[in-house]
Amino acid sequence: MSHSDPFLRRMRLVVQRSPALVLLPVLLAVGQVAAAAPAREQRMDVMPSDARFGQQWWLRAVAAGNTGAAGLATSWSRSTGAPVSGSGPVVAVLDSGITTHPELDARRLPGYDFVSDAVYAGDGNGRDNDPTDSGDAITTAERLANPSAFSGCPDAPFSSWHGTVIAGQVAAVSNNGEGVAAANWNGRFLPVRVAGKCGAAVADIIDGLRWAAGLPVAGVPANANPARIIVLGYGAPEACDVTSGNAEVARVARLYTDALAEVRAAGALVIAAAGNLRSGVARPASCTGAFAVTSLNREGYKANYANFGPQVALATTGGDMAAGNTCDEELADAGIVSTGNLGETVAGQAGYVAASGSSFAGPVVGGTAALMLAVNPTLTVAELTDGLTRSARPHVQVPLLGSCSSRLPGRCTCTTTTCGAGVLDADQALVFAAAPRSYAAPARSAPTLDDARLRTCAQKLGLPLPPSGGASQPTPEPTPTPTPTPDNGGGGGGGGAMSLEAGLGLLAACAALRALQAQRRRRR
Repeated sequence: MSHSDPFLRRMRLVVQRSPALVLLPVLLAVGQVAAAAPAREQRMDVMPSDARFGQQWWLRAVAAGNTGAAGLATSWSRSTGAPVSGSGPVVAVLDSGITTHPELDARRLPGYDFVSDAVYAGDGNGRDNDPTDSGDAITTAERLANPSAFSGCPDAPFSSWHGTVIAGQVAAVSNNGEGVAAANWNGRFLPVRVAGKCGAAVADIIDGLRWAAGLPVAGVPANANPARIIVLGYGAPEACDVTSGNAEVARVARLYTDALAEVRAAGALVIAAAGNLRSGVARPASCTGAFAVTSLNREGYKANYANFGPQVALATTGGDMAAGNTCDEELADAGIVSTGNLGETVAGQAGYVAASGSSFAGPVVGGTAALMLAVNPTLTVAELTDGLTRSARPHVQVPLLGSCSSRLPGRCTCTTTTCGAGVLDADQALVFAAAPRSYAAPARSAPTLDDARLRTCAQKLGLPLPPSGGASQPTPEPTPTPTPTPDNGGGGGGGGAMSLEAGLGLLAACAALRALQAQRRRRR
């Protein structure tokens, strides 16, 4: 049974054969998502009172049909984020900024707007202390009035309010009988606006990273609330290769690598989205010093759109909604439900959205890391990464879909060489946090999925149908790597002097089709 809900919108991400993306946002009619009953008696999961928690399968326990989930509801019996000492960790959201929302306003710390170009900022000025998201839509009137700035930008008739979605995942007010729950019931977030219209400048991302971690940035007041966790959902398909023969690729790689080293030394973990092009891991997620996260379907195989490769550290759910792709009918999930805004181009009524993208996997890891720090605030960055990876569950096995490779880049079986150490396990991560030096991961076997839905999908994809429960997977092919691409500045404002990174998990906020061109400043 479903109902029409004017305060909740579904956003769907389509990845085509070409790098172009299509977003198909439509009004959502969603029923409650019921978790399957466990076969054995276990410690009781903690269930918040939030009205939409039933739609937030990504927070629920690991169970049949939910084998890709992090199991945050189980971890809450250990901690819901109340710090053992102090005021708890800060999670910085480096994104498009923030909009007013009743479930976020009380958890928001004073942030900063690092979008330096007033044309792309869309708020009448450059950098300032107001991280409000003024919208990233580009109207026809704006393109006609300023073709030198916007002719190379992707089609963007609607604003995404991307930062508001991610903030809700890590810090929405929880267990209050309203709206949604967050990974951390006691979360605090720091909005750091680095992206506006047409993407984000590399220089703005670099300064935003440093400021978020409490490092000095010229001309910007000191950050009074340095973050221990930084979640970043923007990047580009170029390789993070400091030795590249392409001078621009090498220059940007050095900028990112140096900044990430500084941020880690300051005690902050940078969690970066792997990207949404079914290809190699995007930068800066692929840079040394970043903790790259890719996205899984609710059942634990790789989401249709998600990037993969050896640079990925960990995998977790980021939504895998139906978007007109092969096997959506059989395998798509309902997306990540979180806070949002219902305005089309300028901010409107606060609401809720369902979204898909690797950008929305990162905050699941970020929220878990914040819970770890609430349990043990002395954890170092090295201990956080060690705990997240050592406590991970084995990757779900789906022989019918084959192993992820350049030949099978869509929904596929992850391995430790394509999707990181395993599947995020929030409960075990908190066990590690409580006693990192004595932690021993429990013995766990990977679940193997084989049913009529998966067989139908395999047939649609032209894959072989082995006997149930039996056959070996195809030999994996090499995973794709980003191809260094010259930054020729074609069609861009600023004469190509400003490198722009792409949005890794775009949303739109109204019911319309949005086609994105494969340009240097495209959102991914």
